[in-house]
Amino acid sequence: MELTSSLFDTPAKKLDSFIAHELLPNKECKKEIHDAFQKIQRFLHDYCFKDQDTMLLKVVKAGSVMNGTLLKYKGEVDIVLFLSCHNYNTEASYHLDMLRLVRKRLHCCLKNLAYVSEICVNPDIPSSLFFTIQCTKTSEPIDVVILTAYDALGPSHAISPPFPETYVDLIRADGLPGQFSPSFIELQKSFIKSLPTKLKNLLRLVKHWYLEHLKFHCPKAPLPPIYALELLTIYAWEMGTHQAESFNMARGFATVMELLQDHNDICIYWTQYYSLQDPIIRDSVKQLLKRQRPVILDPVDPTHNVGEGKRWDLVAQRAAQCLKNICCLDRYNYPIPVWKVKRVRSIQVTAKREKGKNLTIWVDPFEPIQQMKKEPKLTSLFYHQQYLFFQESNNQQQHILRCHHSLADYGIFSDVSIYLSERVNSKIQVCVKHPRSRIAEGYSVGSNDLIGKLMCMTEERGRLIPGQHILTFHGQELQMDLTLGYYDIQEGDILVLSEKEPCSSSFPRKEFEQHAGFFFKFPQ
Repeated sequence: MELTSSLFDTPAKKLDSFIAHELLPNKECKKEIHDAFQKIQRFLHDYCFKDQDTMLLKVVKAGSVMNGTLLKYKGEVDIVLFLSCHNYNTEASYHLDMLRLVRKRLHCCLKNLAYVSEICVNPDIPSSLFFTIQCTKTSEPIDVVILTAYDALGPSHAISPPFPETYVDLIRADGLPGQFSPSFIELQKSFIKSLPTKLKNLLRLVKHWYLEHLKFHCPKAPLPPIYALELLTIYAWEMGTHQAESFNMARGFATVMELLQDHNDICIYWTQYYSLQDPIIRDSVKQLLKRQRPVILDPVDPTHNVGEGKRWDLVAQRAAQCLKNICCLDRYNYPIPVWKVKRVRSIQVTAKREKGKNLTIWVDPFEPIQQMKKEPKLTSLFYHQQYLFFQESNNQQQHILRCHHSLADYGIFSDVSIYLSERVNSKIQVCVKHPRSRIAEGYSVGSNDLIGKLMCMTEERGRLIPGQHILTFHGQELQMDLTLGYYDIQEGDILVLSEKEPCSSSFPRKEFEQHAGFFFKFPQ
């Protein structure tokens, strides 16, 4: 089925109309896909596994048909077979044997029921079968992907998040990224199917762009799966509209294109189904979130970064080109304003005090804690010798949050409570490295002493001209009127002394006077 108009020839204000006329499937298309699924389902239940020791527990419709993002011109259905395996560690050869059985019997059975193409392994999805089917000679071909899975969720998949043990077992299975994702396909259905209709239309538009303007021009490149772009689109909608059911389609689409250009900054995840309270899950997710970006964690599989190792640079190039077309420009040919979307999900931090009300702020978990201390609500507190600590829920161990680290360094990626406590003044030994010396010299100071006091000690010992140097700690210049404790400087820490950069003018004094003479009359 060919399109009658092109996305890049569609003005931004008509994108909703483009989706309605060119992308939304009609009843006939949906019926053909449903009939094809029913035919394959009957074959699988009634014939394929009839004389086998392996039981077919259920057959689940997946993919765009499942989550309501089917395209008018792209008939497709993913089918997941849940087999009577015992656990994640069932040998991979077992699943391959089952797929070979399905392939063999499909050749014998479906050839008599429908028009079926050659059945082969899907190159984009390991351990799967791919073929096209036509229920009649005149119907459109439908792409079919068959995968096998272990029923990890059991009967409670749609009622509540899985028990933590389900994901702990998944992590311990140590499979390849995404290897066991089909086992969570029903959670994926719950995650996407409940989204607003307009957001699903935006997902259709992004998918159309992916197929027609990205994959079409880069057919052999290892591109990220469309699922990665769908998750990025959902995240953009959540952050940019605060989950509004109605929004401007052009702004949404342009926002996604802009995010694709900034793929090196993207780090997103959800904790709807897996909790970071369990230490095994938290440690596993923590390691994934620290990997090279973009990081887009599957909301139903905490072991799977869906975009890892792909050619995001090609995606960014095509997205940049898309933003230059009228689908992303207003009627005056100016870029459509995009939603304000942070590249990393902020978390809610509640700062609890011994006296006074608790304070709540939103923080980027990858920013230095020093940046958090500059929040207007917290700034004044740290001038009064307060320090921050975090206590894990499963034990009593306290972790002092040091300013040059981030919350992510402590494995904190979800809403958290931290505590403000009065700092006890104590003598500590710190080291200062001079610019012309390889050996750092030790100084005995109080943790509540001002940085200015340490600077005076350093200048006096080194016979330096006062006011000509600065002290830095982990690359940050220290202010003279703040305490060592404010910067969480502790026993044995090393500070660096360096000369101030001389103030430079853009042109010499005489040249300045010549230019300034046009505006001011200098005395003779």
